[in-house]
Amino acid sequence: MADKEQQFVDLVRRVKACQRCPRMADSARVLGAGCGSLSAKVMFIGEAPGRLGADASELPFHGDKSGHNFESLLEQVGLSRYDAFVTNAVLCNPKDENGNNATPSHSEVANCAPFLKEQLELVGAPVVVTLGAVALRATALVTAHTLTLKDSVRKAHPWAGRQLIPAYHPGQRAMVHRSFANQLADYQFIAEAVRRGSGAVRRKPSAKLSRASEKVGAAARVLLEESGELSYFALHKLLFMAEVRHLEAASERLTEGYYVRQKDGPYCVELHASRLAALIPGCYTRTIGKHLMVSLGQEDLLGGASQVDVLSAAARRTLAEVATKYGHLPSAKLKTAIYLTAPMRELLRREKTLRMNLFNSAVLPPP
Repeated sequence: MADKEQQFVDLVRRVKACQRCPRMADSARVLGAGCGSLSAKVMFIGEAPGRLGADASELPFHGDKSGHNFESLLEQVGLSRYDAFVTNAVLCNPKDENGNNATPSHSEVANCAPFLKEQLELVGAPVVVTLGAVALRATALVTAHTLTLKDSVRKAHPWAGRQLIPAYHPGQRAMVHRSFANQLADYQFIAEAVRRGSGAVRRKPSAKLSRASEKVGAAARVLLEESGELSYFALHKLLFMAEVRHLEAASERLTEGYYVRQKDGPYCVELHASRLAALIPGCYTRTIGKHLMVSLGQEDLLGGASQVDVLSAAARRTLAEVATKYGHLPSAKLKTAIYLTAPMRELLRREKTLRMNLFNSAVLPPP
């Protein structure tokens, strides 16, 4: 695994230095630890990073509407980013003359095809899912096939020693051609293919929040009940601290949330700002300067008992202890405390060994 990780680091460095496509010179090269596990069960290939999503966050399919749809589809069929490696046919955001998202040209897709080939070989996922026609065409540049999206969607095709499953892009424009309900059925098919390969038990899709999101929302509610109003920054950091403390004490995760390393410390992917109202019913947000603040109304301080029932008594105690010890700290001191935890120290050691920032890398082990 260490050798594979070093090969991936070398690939990332070459991608970061790439200047093959002039109109993408100023775009982020979205390949790195945030793509997921190099031992993933399934590899998702999109078209290109979105201007408001991965081009900004450098976390593929996160932060914009396409990312929200993608994460929702994964959740509803019981998959998570722990299972997946997520990338794009073109690793930079192509923009038109107005600065909006544009479809990558054939030459731009061809320029990135060697990088896609290396990712496929390094990860070796037994199931490969293309999201949209551009991604499907890109795979044909790696190993030839004649599949078309319209005729091949929701089918598993033998390809390069793997199963290739074409799916539609989760963006809003693609929903016109294939509704969210149809795409949900596609993702259920994908999930079953992944589970057949891993021996996992079949499960039905659910429109409810995933178990991971339920627990993240419940844990956030406990922290808000204990601490009062918190900054969005502090909410993420306190959640992470509670995860670490619970893992140390009980040898198990407090939630099933996916935490990644960002420049200002750990960030819980499930707790994106756009999802706060769904995850923490009745919460309020306001902006003070540059800071997003989150709180519960007085009526909600007494009404969240049923939500937090998904957490064990031990988990709730851990959250209360973390809120008491760290909830009052200013941001700088809270960040220092976070960076002194064992998972963050280990990640920093890996960064030093690899001589590379592992931004968006998973910080905690899978649940």
